[in-house]
Amino acid sequence: MVNAGKPGRPRAGEERLSRQAILEAALRIVDDEGIEAMTMRRLAATLGVNPMSIYHHLPNKAAVFAGLAELVFAQLESSPPDDSVSWQDELKSAATAYRDALRAHPNLALQVLSDTSAVSDVVVVTVEPFYRALDRAGASPRQIFEAVNTIIDFIHGFSLGEASVGTDTFDLAPDLLSRISSLPAGKAPTLVRVVTELGAEGLKYDFGSGFATGISLLVDGIEARFSL
Repeated sequence: MVNAGKPGRPRAGEERLSRQAILEAALRIVDDEGIEAMTMRRLAATLGVNPMSIYHHLPNKAAVFAGLAELVFAQLESSPPDDSVSWQDELKSAATAYRDALRAHPNLALQVLSDTSAVSDVVVVTVEPFYRALDRAGASPRQIFEAVNTIIDFIHGFSLGEASVGTDTFDLAPDLLSRISSLPAGKAPTLVRVVTELGAEGLKYDFGSGFATGISLLVDGIEARFSL
């Protein structure tokens, strides 16, 4: 009879260990405590297994983060083509889905935006819907590449700003109106006029509508620039 402590026999909990289970545990750590908290030792402790057992499924920490990109953005990769919608709407939907994924996991988003290898991991599983939409529009490979890079850059920058605020809305009015009122006469007249006309209500920024407006402007600009 094999002894429970004999080398080669899985420890308690290791029988159920799988790549999916490891990645889900890693994502919980990242979501709850941040990127720095996600170490292989911490991951093993969370799963209740020997750290070496994780390496049978994911060889290193970089592989874990690559797997997290795959896990979080898998829905974008698997979204089916839908020729019943315009290429413009398909492009906007892809952008919204990507933003939603980043928004759901802001700590992972910071890793994605600061690690070139992580960016590559995410690109592989996210850009197909973007490329597909622009290919349907008749864009050339160079046009597709440049347009998608621009859209992704916008989403990344927008997501960083959104994550730093941590709410769905941002009220610019109190501070901005105060600063405007203290400007010397004739200073920034256009800014003063626009802000004054918008007033307190008009200066409340909603991230959802702001993102939709930004993406619409980009898509319209892409269409016009490349005459699609």
